[in-house]
Amino acid sequence: MIVEQATIADLPSILAMRTEASEWLAKRGISQWAVAWPNPEAQSERILRSIRAGETWMVRTDAGDTAATVALDSFSDPQLWTPDEQAEPAMYLHRLIVRRKYSGLGDDVIDWACDRAGKLGNRWVRIDVWTDNVGLHRYYENRGFKHVRTLDLADYPSGALFQRPATEWRSETPRVLAEQPETLPTKRSLFEPFERALWPVLQEAPI
Repeated sequence: MIVEQATIADLPSILAMRTEASEWLAKRGISQWAVAWPNPEAQSERILRSIRAGETWMVRTDAGDTAATVALDSFSDPQLWTPDEQAEPAMYLHRLIVRRKYSGLGDDVIDWACDRAGKLGNRWVRIDVWTDNVGLHRYYENRGFKHVRTLDLADYPSGALFQRPATEWRSETPRVLAEQPETLPTKRSLFEPFERALWPVLQEAPI
């Protein structure tokens, strides 16, 4: 698997993956992403700004198939995080979407994000999660994130806040990463395509 910065040409793919994820969630009675927030135009523009800033990433197979996407940036939303928290070096994870055929890849993407944040000198990786998607809360908790608090915000649907320590790096001087494709440090078995064919996935991560 390769991780590389998204380009504007990836926007349709990201939106399609979001639709696929929302339909999968809807079948499980979860309303997350059922409606573009705050509207389709603003949603697309928000993603485009992230792409232009070099903060949206695509995960692709060696054959070039898009498997997942994630955004990772340093913007600390003041309506979510306290001044003391904003003063801490942290990166914020958004829009982690894994295509259903690559279910399970989210663990590796999260590890990559924590590694990247650590290399850039950050202490935390933080995320705001859809407030009423309890299954997703458990998903992140099972992957090392700790619940910080849940906010009841009338105009923002993702009020459940979590954080996980970034990977600790011994170097005192943060290394700025080259903006080029990186290999995803996957833990997945080389034989997984055959394993998945033999043993269908009984439970998929709610990403």
